[in-house]
Amino acid sequence: MKRFVYIVFAASSICLFTFNCIHAQEKSAFWGNVEAYLQKQAFHMFELVDQALTENPPVTGDPMVRKLALYNLDAMLHETKYDNSEAFNNFLNSRINQAIANLLNPAGEGLKIYKIYNDGFIARTNSVTIAFDLVRGSCNNQTLIPDVLIQQLVDECDVLFITHNHGDHADPVVAEMFIKAGKPVIGPTNLWIENKEIQHIRSEKTIDQSVKLKNNKKLQVKILPGHQDELMNNIYVVTTEEKKTIAHIGDQYNKKDIEWIAGINKEIPLVDALVVNCWTHRMHDLVEGFAPRLVVTGHENEMGHTIDHREAFWLTFQKMKNISRDYVVMGWGECFQCR
Repeated sequence: MKRFVYIVFAASSICLFTFNCIHAQEKSAFWGNVEAYLQKQAFHMFELVDQALTENPPVTGDPMVRKLALYNLDAMLHETKYDNSEAFNNFLNSRINQAIANLLNPAGEGLKIYKIYNDGFIARTNSVTIAFDLVRGSCNNQTLIPDVLIQQLVDECDVLFITHNHGDHADPVVAEMFIKAGKPVIGPTNLWIENKEIQHIRSEKTIDQSVKLKNNKKLQVKILPGHQDELMNNIYVVTTEEKKTIAHIGDQYNKKDIEWIAGINKEIPLVDALVVNCWTHRMHDLVEGFAPRLVVTGHENEMGHTIDHREAFWLTFQKMKNISRDYVVMGWGECFQCR
């Protein structure tokens, strides 16, 4: 009996010693080092959001698992300690790499829409790949998306449309990549005026424009005279050979413009997808003005802004409750097939 007690005591002592060693190792890793603890947590959180979005691709509406992932992303992106951190950069690069990988696959039927970063989108059919407001992004004067990744996106695109002259929508490095590749860049007349290789287009009336692409194909575009407050903001309504139409409104926000936008569907083709900035003026009236089959939101979590203006996904979902049409809320690097 004594021998049994000794064995049990010895075993207990070993277990306690082992527990204390592990506990001591954990303590030495994080106790007294709050910053290291939070940065390690950030890696796990960003990786989990990335995994959740990958395993649950965009669908219309507000499925709980995607809302939970995007709301958690809000929480991480609204804590400035993670700006330009390794955990954040890894997350963003993973997202962009997923978009690049998908672009290398066949387009499939219908219209495929990619959300790259902020209000940068790529629309794709079997005949053409169109970029809108594609930028590298910046935060605290540091570039977010590396040039090598942006170049891979540019390589897959045929044309770049720039809505207005703001750095989170117009990136001269990205525009130069298109120009060097012999691909057209279209923007308003106040955008980099000295650059004669950009097609500067602007009118106070709707313009019907035929854009010639590098492969001698043509793209039909209607350009509407929108504004962000008083700043020129071209609204592009682009129709492909397949008769698929996508409208991108940039940073449209102007109280006077909404009066003509409310009836604009009478002047444009049936819109398959409308890309709308999530904080636009009178969202419901603007959406009904275009009368699209699908609404796609953009501009959430622009990292160059302070956190009160890093528009949250949870705010977008709240606003979209009042929209009667199908809508999809996407994170960076995601795509949705609009058939």
